[in-house]
Amino acid sequence: MQQLDIPAADGTAIPLNWFEAPRPNAALLILPALGIQARLYDKLATGLAAQGHCSVCVMEQRGHGRSGLRPGRKIRYGLDDILEQDMPAAMAWLAQRAQGLPLLLGGHSLGGHLSTLYAGQHPEQLAGVVHLACAFPYVGDYAAREAKLVRLLCRLMPFFSIVPGYYPGQRMGFGGRESITLMRQWCEWASTGSFDFGGRSDLAAGVAAFAGPVISLSFERDSFATEAAIERALSPFTHARITRRKLGPEQQGEHLGHVGWARGPEGVVQALAQWLETELPISGQGR
Repeated sequence: MQQLDIPAADGTAIPLNWFEAPRPNAALLILPALGIQARLYDKLATGLAAQGHCSVCVMEQRGHGRSGLRPGRKIRYGLDDILEQDMPAAMAWLAQRAQGLPLLLGGHSLGGHLSTLYAGQHPEQLAGVVHLACAFPYVGDYAAREAKLVRLLCRLMPFFSIVPGYYPGQRMGFGGRESITLMRQWCEWASTGSFDFGGRSDLAAGVAAFAGPVISLSFERDSFATEAAIERALSPFTHARITRRKLGPEQQGEHLGHVGWARGPEGVVQALAQWLETELPISGQGR
């Protein structure tokens, strides 16, 4: 693995973890879930690169891991900063490094939703999109217990954020130390069921222009990944070729759930490798 930093459009340093395959047929950018550090995906990226199917780049989320930012009263950012500042820079770096190989974009949970929106803004850049435990957080798609928890979280979030100047996810039991702006936008998703946030409208409309392949991998023991929530996450892809798979103990052993799958992602590596062989059947042509 190679660790490096690149500048976002606004000058913010974006940490990247790069895993290069010997003879890749594609290159994949992975975006973390809410509150998750990039290092959680080391095993996934290492496994994919070792199989030779694709090189993998994992982008650190603002405010986490090796990121130099820590949200507070004077440091606030939102989903729009990740989508408009960080992701274009990371994709440009990946395109240069991949030297003409097909580019894939995907992410875990929040990272998958951001990948969806990016596909709508730049459909010509992408050869495929990957969703990992990616279920839209709309409370109307959850079972009663989970819906109650998310509603309560969104009501309490502003009050718990007043004193520290940021959302204290560790204390709340959901997410990490997050920017208040980002969490307000996430709560908009949770309450409306729409991809729009922060006064922006029709953000998902452009996704219909993406006609490539999409894979959605969900996992047993993930109480937030209801079928309705998964389908809402995929709903903007009206013209894409969608593959849906739910992995259980047979594929993943004990590594299941919304986050646990990443600690032992052997089944995920195999599922993505099979999908790549089907959707990008160019084995032997990699550099």
